[in-house]
Amino acid sequence: MSARSPRTASVMRALSWATLIALASLLTSCSRSPLTAPTVVAPSSTVRAATPALSNTTTDEIVLTLAPGADPAQVAADYGSEVVDYSEGFVVLRGNPDTPIDVQVSHLSSDPRVLTVEPNNTLMLAEARQRSFSFDDGHGTPDSYMQQPAAEAIALYSAHFASHGDGVLVAVLDTGVDPAHPALAGRLDGGWDFVGHDREPTDERTGADTNGDGVPDGAWGHGTHVAGIVALVAPAARIMPVRVLDADGVGRVSDVAAGIRWAVDQGARVINLSLGMLRSSPAIRLALARARVAGVICVASAGNAGVSSPVEFPAGSPDVIAVAACDASAQPASWTSYGSFVGLCAPGVGVRSAFPGGAYRLWSGTSMSAAFVSGTAALVLANHPAWGMTDVLDRLAEYARPAVGASAEMGGGLGAGVLNAGTALAVDLPPGETYTSEGTPEQILR
Repeated sequence: MSARSPRTASVMRALSWATLIALASLLTSCSRSPLTAPTVVAPSSTVRAATPALSNTTTDEIVLTLAPGADPAQVAADYGSEVVDYSEGFVVLRGNPDTPIDVQVSHLSSDPRVLTVEPNNTLMLAEARQRSFSFDDGHGTPDSYMQQPAAEAIALYSAHFASHGDGVLVAVLDTGVDPAHPALAGRLDGGWDFVGHDREPTDERTGADTNGDGVPDGAWGHGTHVAGIVALVAPAARIMPVRVLDADGVGRVSDVAAGIRWAVDQGARVINLSLGMLRSSPAIRLALARARVAGVICVASAGNAGVSSPVEFPAGSPDVIAVAACDASAQPASWTSYGSFVGLCAPGVGVRSAFPGGAYRLWSGTSMSAAFVSGTAALVLANHPAWGMTDVLDRLAEYARPAVGASAEMGGGLGAGVLNAGTALAVDLPPGETYTSEGTPEQILR
């Protein structure tokens, strides 16, 4: 394999594996038995409403991670707060109304029982922030979904000669899915709804406008769309929907952090995070570090801001593969975020995928790009189950192709280049077997 890409090298410089392992050891370990419900310790009467109005900048809640053995109720009582939720080791407190949130966070940060503490701020889909909506062009069919330009652009069907993603579990943390959609039926493996607190992570409308853009349920169907791309790329992989966002594409730090940790404990090998916020989150950083130590590949959308700054989180985390967007001709999307944090670029313009009700709609955004990389990571892991994030990123980076027509400013911020699943998987074909550029297998005489 070639020398590590600049992105991979920077990841390794930024993190010490010893530090990661030490962090992970602080967390209470859980067995990997599939389909177990998350650990929820809050009385049902105090659990917050499933779909409250959400803000991007203000909250009356605090999320913290406690050291093993610490009592959430006692910590809350010591600070004049109450436990609102306690899921997967992440505690949500309702702040003391007589004390500013930032002051409470400062006090809690010096408590030896507290590993991380922060306001329970919100994350949002890049598409919700930039108002990218699904589009029905009237040509959505199973055939147009299977044979779309985006799939051809990454030589997907050539990649399928080497892998279908067998045995790999991909968690999609998003708005939920339509479990009855033909593209997903029979492909789903459990899941959990951290918004509704139940076993049915369904992509459902609420009628609310929680992100204030004037469009109620503007992100409805997003999770189904993202899961449909993963299903297209890795047809034999199992998909585990984890609902952490409402139908407007908005969710809380506590739910995303808990969703990551829960997905790891269920045996997910890939976690797709098509979401972000404009600040870092200690709770999510800790969950991502734990995921990486466990060998889980986390993939995040780079964002749709069309600039290199500010960098969205978790895309800016060294524990994820951040993905920018291009079109089917490998030309970067004008609206894609970019920068040194990006690992790869993948199709994200006019991507057709599953949509609730058996439909197939078009959607544009780095959320779609991330799903292509998540699916391709599943293809690679099926052939190399012991590989971690660095190994997978190195493989995909080595065989990426250059972006076309990138501006001088953007050109250095698209990572290793454009995803080429066909060439990345070709090296796993049996000796003597290859494929043509059209994807037709042929035997090469020795």
